[in-house]
Amino acid sequence: MDKVQVISAQDKVEKIAKIVLWSLIGISIVVMALFLLVGYDTPYEEDPKQVNPQMTDLLLIWTYILIFATIIITIGAVIYGYVNGSNKSKHEDVGMASKAGLIGWGTLIVGVVAGLIVGFANKDEVLLINGKDWNIPSDIILTDTSIIAIVVLTIVTIIVTAYSMITSKKS
Repeated sequence: MDKVQVISAQDKVEKIAKIVLWSLIGISIVVMALFLLVGYDTPYEEDPKQVNPQMTDLLLIWTYILIFATIIITIGAVIYGYVNGSNKSKHEDVGMASKAGLIGWGTLIVGVVAGLIVGFANKDEVLLINGKDWNIPSDIILTDTSIIAIVVLTIVTIIVTAYSMITSKKS
């Protein structure tokens, strides 16, 4: 008699999630490649010394799509978890106490603190924005903090995602 392979709903969801994740990563790589390789050195009309990349709109639209999708999926997951109850055991850590919570919040705190340190260290710098000097210290601190926090969070997210995909159980 032939063995019938039974695939659980959770396995199907995991498989679909992996396909979606890899698709989004692929699209993001293509968008970044287009941004960096197609018309990146186009001079800014008002000041030819400045660069005006042609694919900036594409990059911004893709970023907005990802942010909007993240918000919708997060809200949906919270509602789904609330309606159906949690599928975690009593012994499993949840929220801030879990390893994922500690990694996520710890990374955010490290990124923000590093950004604040760099921002305060560079608060007297003058930015050149569209050919005009910009030297408002609070804007420089906020900009540095945001950029460094985003870079740190992105690097840790890539590492954690790759690690979880490599070490995930295979049936």
